[in-house]
Amino acid sequence: MKLGYFTMPIHTAGQDWRSTLLEDRECFLLADDLGFHDAFVGEHLTDRHESITNSMIFLASLAFETKQIKLGTGTTNLSQQHPVLVAANGAMLDHLLDGRFILGVSPGALASDAEVLGILNDDRNALFADSIEAILAIWDRKPPYDISAGRFHICTAQTYDELLGLGILPKPQQLPRPEIVGTVVAPFSKGVVEMGKRNFHPLSANFLLPQWVATHWPKYVEGRKQSAKLPTRMTGGLLGRSSSPMTQWWQRTMR
Repeated sequence: MKLGYFTMPIHTAGQDWRSTLLEDRECFLLADDLGFHDAFVGEHLTDRHESITNSMIFLASLAFETKQIKLGTGTTNLSQQHPVLVAANGAMLDHLLDGRFILGVSPGALASDAEVLGILNDDRNALFADSIEAILAIWDRKPPYDISAGRFHICTAQTYDELLGLGILPKPQQLPRPEIVGTVVAPFSKGVVEMGKRNFHPLSANFLLPQWVATHWPKYVEGRKQSAKLPTRMTGGLLGRSSSPMTQWWQRTMR
């Protein structure tokens, strides 16, 4: 059995921001000293209690102080960043960590984050799926690029120059790519279906209602079936939708 660590992280309102970041770093350094296999950190832009706005930046601060632990974004919210940025920055972080990087991804569920970016009414699951296709293509292909992935078109055909080294996106140290996992919190997540289609491992980060965790595996199985790689007998057991006040609040907040 391999031990892993996941943190949102959530802090007391009014606590000094720098002190929260230092506390979070100490937790990751301790996990490394204790021999944990991996550690993931979440990110949000508009949450007073969760103070890490970009998980890759946070993990980069640990690159040369950790020894063996794998560090993962938990999650990089793909509806909120262009896939070129995720692919390029993720590749650099993989080199900084000497191949100890895990890319954790999700659509990005916090409604206030979506609103501040002007995508509250967009289909963030569709953005997630398009972004994943683009990231995988960037890491897989050679320049010049001409990649179409849903609403993203990634091209360097006009500016590519091999001699000058222009129009070339970086590759991660881990080839063909780092491990990719999908972070899941919301019950009956549509994002986990997309993870199943691509055979990414789901990372259930539920902390509110344990019964929601039981909804994640069946949705993952649904995606694996759609990829035609999973026997139909592996169906799991889908629980009924909860009508509890907590569930209703979550659906409003993370819609």
